[in-house]
Parts: sequence; C-alpha cells; structure tokens
Amino acid sequence: MTSFAHRKTALPPSPLRARLLAVLASGAVLIGGPLPLDSALAQAPGAKASSPSPTAPAAQPPLSSEPGVTTASYGDWVLRCQRVGTAEKAARLCEVSQAMQGQGQPAPIAQVAIGPMPGEAGLRVTALLPVAVSFPSTVRIGLEEKDAKAALLDLAWRRCLPGGCVADGPVKEDLKRWREAEAPGRLLFRSAGGQEVAIPLSFCGLAQALDALGKER
Repeated sequence: MTSFAHRKTALPPSPLRARLLAVLASGAVLIGGPLPLDSALAQAPGAKASSPSPTAPAAQPPLSSEPGVTTASYGDWVLRCQRVGTAEKAARLCEVSQAMQGQGQPAPIAQVAIGPMPGEAGLRVTALLPVAVSFPSTVRIGLEEKDAKAALLDLAWRRCLPGGCVADGPVKEDLKRWREAEAPGRLLFRSAGGQEVAIPLSFCGLAQALDALGKER
C-alpha cells in the first residue's frame, strides 16, 4: 500500500486556481502552443536579410514595493498570495493549499486548494489529480466518517492538462466541519483502470489558514 506525506514546500509557481482560470479563459486544453508562424518561416533562397531598424528600448513599467509572492504555513496547509497585473492595477490572488506526496515520490500526486474566484462571494475547492483518471466520474473530498456518502463533497471535472486533471466545486457547509475536524480526511477518485483511489487529506492548520485567507480578501 502506498503511503502519503503532506507537502508544504515547492508548490507550483502560481496559485492552482489562477492557473485554472487562465486555462478556462483561453479555452485551451494544452499548456503552451506552437511558435509564432512568422518566427518559424524561413526566408526564400537568395533573399537578402534586412537589418532591423534601431528602436528605443521599451519603457519598463514601475515596480511595486510589494512582494510578488508571499507564503505562510499553518500546520499542513500553506497560504499563498500572488500579485498579478501592473503596479497601477495590481490584484492579489490568494488561496490555501495542500500537496499530497507518495512515499519516495519526487513530486506531489495530488494538490488541493481553497479560495475565492473572481466575481464569486463564496469559496471554492479545487483539486489537481493525475491524468490517469476515469471518465465519467467525480472527485470526492471530505471527512472519514461512517456515512461516507453524506460526509464527502463531490467535485466536477473541469479540464485535463498535460500535468494533471482539475476538478472543483463550491464549498460552504462542508468547510465548517473541516475547520473543526480532528480526524483526517480523504480525497477519492477513480483511476484509469476503474479502481477507487483514496488519498489521505489533513485538516491540521486549515482553520488558521482560512482565518489568514479571510484577512487577505
């Protein structure tokens, strides 16, 4: 049986939900894309390369005195805030997250993030899981209780990327129970082979992390 550890460092370069927003806004299903066509075209044989006209260096936008990224650890959860936009129109995207890493594995097998989405008053929970998952299916997250179905929150799949598949959903009543939980939780999904995979989820420090997140909003 694979054992898991809760990882608090070496998180992705941008908040999980921010990357999801960028992908959904672009409609893309792949990270990256082809090179610009004009840079890939070769000049016709015998054509004479033209020297680019000298141009003045572009003016650099003013730098903000605020840090671009800040992180703070609360138990097994990390509050991460990233400043986006220009110095004049800067915005902060914040979330609390946890990465679950298998024993002896160099990278997390799953990540969970909780935070607000632009234009929404409530919080959403987002899960990033391996690409080897079954469809149709849902991701379930919550406490380990006797009545498992009532205790777990269903997350709908949103998009699959080369680095993993993303599911998310609104969270409200469940969050109240998670804040007070002393027992561990779990994250469940179906693998490509149809087996149900359960990954332990720690709620240690979640209440403190959410309180700190609320001060950032």
